[in-house]
Amino acid sequence: MGEGMSIAHNNYDIIFRSMTEQFKEKALDFYGIHVAPIVRVEPTDLPIIAVNDRRMDFLFLLADDTYLHLEFQTTFREHDLDRFLQYDVSAYEKYKKPIHTVVIYSANVDNAPRSKNYGSIKYETQTVFMKDYDGDQIMQQLKTKIENNEELTERDELNLIFLPLMKSTVDCSERAIEAVELAQKITDPEKQFRLLSTIIAVSDKFIDEKYVERLMEAIKMVRVLREMEKRAELKGRIFESQQAIKKYMKARYGATSKEIQDKVDTITDLYILTHLLDDIFEAETREEIERLIDEAITKQLQMNQSTKQLGK
Repeated sequence: MGEGMSIAHNNYDIIFRSMTEQFKEKALDFYGIHVAPIVRVEPTDLPIIAVNDRRMDFLFLLADDTYLHLEFQTTFREHDLDRFLQYDVSAYEKYKKPIHTVVIYSANVDNAPRSKNYGSIKYETQTVFMKDYDGDQIMQQLKTKIENNEELTERDELNLIFLPLMKSTVDCSERAIEAVELAQKITDPEKQFRLLSTIIAVSDKFIDEKYVERLMEAIKMVRVLREMEKRAELKGRIFESQQAIKKYMKARYGATSKEIQDKVDTITDLYILTHLLDDIFEAETREEIERLIDEAITKQLQMNQSTKQLGK
């Protein structure tokens, strides 16, 4: 993302999906960035231009149907504004919508121009200087909250993301690693996943490439664990539905319903089980219940066959 380009291309999807979840409907007013709330993060690989194989840092679609172009800089060079202008022209060519450009400078930059005059074209940006934020104090506040398992506010989450850029007694790279390690202590796996991905994306320019690769592997593992948890939860709900039907059959028809109960174990689609449970409670006869169970099994078989055909 920026000069380093240390996030491998096949990890972009993870990063952008996570960032969209993290930033969606958030405002950045308390950093002095007064734009509409963010709707989603857009891909930044604009093929129209190539500036030394670099790309714009972040492009957000806003709720008012305009775009926010964010750049994170640890240094200032006058030709950076030339580069940002080219990014904006390229983005406008692609989206045909107004673009607001904000350059966020890390704590070691205390002054930089906001605009540049190209004659008939005058380029205006907004600048934010993170030297105005006490990163050491904010780090301690966040550490206390997370270690005490307190709920993080929207502002807390954004402060954690931008922490590496703030004024601090340690350098950007070390603070970025501290922010990542702090995020790893968050017990909510969904929130941890979003924040880890976003911190890595924002800090990509000044974290060691090998460290980024290790972090991306850790994030992939978190994603795998989330999927495993979701599957375990689904299995639990399926089992509960099966048991509810079987207990109802046993209570109503006793041991003679054992064969029908065994059939229920073959139904593993939660949607079908949920509807079957409702239908069985309304059924008046044993024959009607058996018919409903057989129909549910047939429906599941048909759905499985359709899925296999689509996969071919």
